[in-house]
Amino acid sequence: MMKFNFLRNIRNLFRDKKMSYEFKNVKVADIENEVDLKKKGESDGTNNLPPENSEVFSITENEAITKYDEKRHDAVSEAARFLEPIKNKIIGYSAILGKKHFFIDSFRNRVEQSLTTGRGRLSNLKDSYEVQDKEVKHFKLTHNINRDPKSLTTLKMIGGILFAVALFLIEVRVNTKLLGPAMTGGEAEGQEISFAVAALNVIISFLAGYFLVKNFNIQKSLKKTISKVILSLYSIFIIYLNWCLGAFRAIAEQKGQVVQWGQTEAVVTQATEFGNALYPWTVSWSFYAAVLSFVGIGFALFSLLDGYFFDDPYPGYGSIGKDRNENKIEINRIREHLGNEINTQFKKEIKKVSDERNLLISENLKQWSINITKLESTFANYKRYVKKIDDDTDHIIEEYRSLNSNFRSSPNPKYWKDKDGNIITKPFKTLTNDKMDPQLVFSDMAQIYLDKNQIEEKTKSLNNKINEEATAYIKEVNAFKEEVNKKISDMRSNYNVS
Repeated sequence: MMKFNFLRNIRNLFRDKKMSYEFKNVKVADIENEVDLKKKGESDGTNNLPPENSEVFSITENEAITKYDEKRHDAVSEAARFLEPIKNKIIGYSAILGKKHFFIDSFRNRVEQSLTTGRGRLSNLKDSYEVQDKEVKHFKLTHNINRDPKSLTTLKMIGGILFAVALFLIEVRVNTKLLGPAMTGGEAEGQEISFAVAALNVIISFLAGYFLVKNFNIQKSLKKTISKVILSLYSIFIIYLNWCLGAFRAIAEQKGQVVQWGQTEAVVTQATEFGNALYPWTVSWSFYAAVLSFVGIGFALFSLLDGYFFDDPYPGYGSIGKDRNENKIEINRIREHLGNEINTQFKKEIKKVSDERNLLISENLKQWSINITKLESTFANYKRYVKKIDDDTDHIIEEYRSLNSNFRSSPNPKYWKDKDGNIITKPFKTLTNDKMDPQLVFSDMAQIYLDKNQIEEKTKSLNNKINEEATAYIKEVNAFKEEVNKKISDMRSNYNVS
């Protein structure tokens, strides 16, 4: 065990602070002046006072004793006021240090609650997963599929949408450049038409691929037949639309009203002798006209495929698989992270215990030691204080009797002598034990008073108690951790869906 010297550290730390009540020194000369010792000693001696048969202290001696006792009593009152808050602190810190500080029940309940919450979530997720897994297997059997669903992920969704947007913007740009010279308003008017055509070629084709083409994978059903009919009509419409758009460009070129590539100033009118754009088979085609038609049809086809491969090609299959996969991922995440979450709680609990132990030692035990040392120091000061009063009183009495005897004509008083007739010398025992002993003087402090050795032993004992209690608690926590780890291992096994 690490060597412990708490008192020395406290004394070094608080060397310049008031560690005890300092009793004011009472000068002998002041008391002698207050009782007028020299004058009364000579006067009493001249008048043979106290008389020879006297058995108690003289009036002058008693006056000096009383003066000192008054000073002592005032000092005791001030010291008591100084010690009162110290006593309360000692009692308070003693109560804190003496009680049990670490209880595992609260921590156990928190951990068990986390396990119960995790177990409940895993149970619900696994139930959902098993239902969805059965749906996936049923879908496979119904549609004769051997593969898992190609579920739509966030990355795939963003990629599919960005691809469609890119097709749309590219077609608008290309169509504007190819169609602009054939329009009376140039590229500005060509761009308006290009937006409308691109919306049909790209956006509507994307939706057709997603909602119609996927239905081709369904086994015999009315929905599949209807989708084929609608897609056929839409395909004819898209081909015809882009064919007419190319015919319009060809007619403009043939009429000779088209400017060179990239220029938009030309004004074009349509003449029937060059063919009718609504009957594109009547038009003589040019290279740019064919490019314009094939660009539109090609982009429509790419958009159709983008919509078809957006999510699983089998309608509804990707959605079922997505929910199942998300539950599977969440189950595995909880299975993997539950242990880390619980371990974090254990680490925090052990750190909390360590911090609380350090606080008890560095704050509560230190403050207890400081205050109990203040009490001990005050008691020690009082012992020195009353010892000096006792010595000073003896000095005054001795001086009084010396003066008195020099002026007496009658024998010395009886109380100056012992039973053998010898003159009594100091100490004269003017202070009784109930005034000398600080534990009797400060009786309400006596029950908490400790001397230096007792303070050091008690400090070591409390320090050891705190460390031992913390160590025992940490052992208890570690034992509980093994129990919890077994439960987590069982949960991982029971809710394994891989």
